[in-house]
Amino acid sequence: MSKVRFVCLANSFKEGGRCLAGVVLDSNNVPIFDNGVIQWIRPISKSFHGKIDAALVENINLLDILEIDVLEYPNLDSYQSENAIFVEDSIQVIGKYDKNSLAAFYDSNNLIFGNKGKAIHPDNIASHKHSLMFIKTTDFEVFQKKYENNPNSKIRLRFTYKENLYDLPVTDPVFLKKYQTNPDFMKDYNQMDLALSIGVEHEGWYNKLVVGIILSCIDNHNSTIIPLNKI
Repeated sequence: MSKVRFVCLANSFKEGGRCLAGVVLDSNNVPIFDNGVIQWIRPISKSFHGKIDAALVENINLLDILEIDVLEYPNLDSYQSENAIFVEDSIQVIGKYDKNSLAAFYDSNNLIFGNKGKAIHPDNIASHKHSLMFIKTTDFEVFQKKYENNPNSKIRLRFTYKENLYDLPVTDPVFLKKYQTNPDFMKDYNQMDLALSIGVEHEGWYNKLVVGIILSCIDNHNSTIIPLNKI
């Protein structure tokens, strides 16, 4: 068993529970890299798909610095290599990450999980060794989409990343609640920092998901980064 510290960048809906994820930090709250690749962690339970009980993490916000006791990493050779089974009553909030240091987490890949689409085909999933990334976009649109045989519309995010257009579902519960209550609140922000994830297989595909959103107001002289839990 080992103690791991990380900054929370996602606390999203997952199969009736939550999916927690973030970047691993050292004792000085500096992100840890392995051969130039930033290290992520996704604490999971032993339940179906590893979902965490929502009651356990509902008071955890983006940018909280957390510590947990990790028991094992069961999927090191899979696309969700970040998964870590942990002692659920060990989770502690020990601080807040400096919101002005988020750029250290930005991914350098030109494509989101290897392609320009909404999902990854099972034939290609084995080539992925990571399922989490963090990016910035200043060209985005939030919209609602209706699906057949489902009376409830789903909120999606259309955005540009390195000149490619993406259209992905949003699973960040704080953002969803804020948008559903008042869609106009988005007009005051011109930058999004996004935590992205590859989900479990669904109807033959591995979908890409927007699992965490941090909004910013950026101009040429000043910037204000606002975690949604503080709005």
